[in-house]
Amino acid sequence: PIITIEQAVEAKSLLADPMTFQKGDCEAAFAQSDFVKEGEMRTGGQEHFYMETNCSMAVPGEEDEMTIYASTQHPALSQMLVAKALGIPANRVVCKVKRVGGGFGGKQTRCGWLSAAAAVAARLAGCPVRFMLDRDEDMAVTGQRHPFLVRHKVGFNKDGKVTALDVKMFSNGGWSADLSEAVMAKALLCIDHCYNWPNLTATGTVCRTNMPSNTAFRSVGAPQICV
Repeated sequence: PIITIEQAVEAKSLLADPMTFQKGDCEAAFAQSDFVKEGEMRTGGQEHFYMETNCSMAVPGEEDEMTIYASTQHPALSQMLVAKALGIPANRVVCKVKRVGGGFGGKQTRCGWLSAAAAVAARLAGCPVRFMLDRDEDMAVTGQRHPFLVRHKVGFNKDGKVTALDVKMFSNGGWSADLSEAVMAKALLCIDHCYNWPNLTATGTVCRTNMPSNTAFRSVGAPQICV
């Protein structure tokens, strides 16, 4: 099994092609810099720990209609997934969200499969079906904030002025893509912080591992790279 980012990098196990942001000429700037330092940092995962775990109730109606009551941040996605699971048009599915019960990004996509499962069971049983994950189940399968491994190379002069930055970011996406590409894209957009780097190269790679699929978390991608 592939568990860590390092194992995925070695095995070339990726969920998407690497993304690159480039400005200026880092190699030329490194050659002209008084000092060049290299380093590595990492950030771990983080559990959302919303107040209510992922929960969904499916209520069958007439003519293949299905009403979904879900604790989701993305009702349109739940509607689409339920429609696909039942093989019916999306306009036969209504998804209602009264209260999310806390989300922080963790219910952006991860409630969709629970809604689809409840809908299939409701169709077969001919009565409402409600699924709610226990806390340990939710924490085990719904994913967390993406762990990151960042390898950086920075050039600077004797006066302390930074001349170039080369950053290679790797994230642990888990077993499926989910929102991992969007998280990495946001990390790339935040790589320069509030600074105007004259020469900057940043590469983001989403790794596939045999872990639960990681997902959105507040300010996706930014905390990992802003550390």
